[in-house]
Amino acid sequence: MPNVSKVFISAGDSSGDIHGANLMSCMIKKAPGIKFYGLGKENMKRAGLHCLHDMSTKSLMWLHVLTELTAFRQMKKDCIRFFQQERPSAVILIDYCGFNFHLARAAKKLRIPVIYYVCPQLWAHGPWRVKKMKKMVDKLLVIYPFEKPFYDAAGIPVTYVGHPLFDEIYQRGVDEGIVSELKKQGGTIISFLPGSRRQEIVRILPLLLQSAVRIQQTIPSAKFLISCSDEQHFGLMQTITKESKVDCKIIVRNVHELIKASDLCMAGAGTITLQIAHYIKPMIIVYKISPFSYFIVKPFLTTPYIGLVNTLAHKMIVPELLMFRKNYTWLANQALQLLSNSQKRQTCINELTGLIDKIGKPGASEHAAEEILCLLKII
Repeated sequence: MPNVSKVFISAGDSSGDIHGANLMSCMIKKAPGIKFYGLGKENMKRAGLHCLHDMSTKSLMWLHVLTELTAFRQMKKDCIRFFQQERPSAVILIDYCGFNFHLARAAKKLRIPVIYYVCPQLWAHGPWRVKKMKKMVDKLLVIYPFEKPFYDAAGIPVTYVGHPLFDEIYQRGVDEGIVSELKKQGGTIISFLPGSRRQEIVRILPLLLQSAVRIQQTIPSAKFLISCSDEQHFGLMQTITKESKVDCKIIVRNVHELIKASDLCMAGAGTITLQIAHYIKPMIIVYKISPFSYFIVKPFLTTPYIGLVNTLAHKMIVPELLMFRKNYTWLANQALQLLSNSQKRQTCINELTGLIDKIGKPGASEHAAEEILCLLKII
């Protein structure tokens, strides 16, 4: 029989760690006897996770997985041994279908309920894997409205709970003192948010800096801020910006304050675009891959957009481009239009306002906790 007091939870990256920690806190409030075991980072450990493996030192990017194959095999063995010996009441998986699918398969064989929270984006680049998911998962808790009909059609039990990012935004708030300090320099503030992974920074930041030269030629008062969400990449960003012909200030952490202080944001594709949308800031989304990767990936893309805000709006409400060449001229032109064309800028602001009114409400973690506890018949 499964042990009702024990729940296994697995999150591989930093955002999953934050979502996992908030979910755990909500579940513990409603059912104080629950103990969590599994894979996570600092936030989940602070929330009470008994960590089988600390994911802070591990990367689940496919290239790093290849180089650390022995460690990942051991991690998988340890998790399966825990399932066999402890028989947890549920296995909760957060994103990362590659590794988490292995855990789902193992738990299912042992008849332990599997709940997937923050599902992999199979609707965008892997619809053929839905059949596999149906065999391994008892319940999906999805964070985007359009995911529910997608999984409903596949016959998988699914509930839309909302995006936990908005829980974090409302909990955290904004330091208006920092916003004022960033704005104090005056001029038009343009922020670059190239991503939190080294590969993204190396590919995208040089493009953004090249576009900055063009922008400053037209708007001499333009000031450029670079978001460094992970302190370990500060040195890398410094090295890249040294070669730039424009002055840029690197802002470590304080992402929310940087966004709020900006007149325009230029960002990589991903959840960061929802953070920018929350503050109703016009943005440009760019994602750069190698020509070879573009050739491989393109046939598998099933959505017309790379940016979440455009995908959620079902139309292009902010400019975006998936590029395999250094098209910084396009970036600069789009930026100048959003800064100088008042009609285009206002249209973008109106569209973002409408989108956030629909999806930008807190409560996802609470809703997900209730769904899981009901499934386990604890409340």
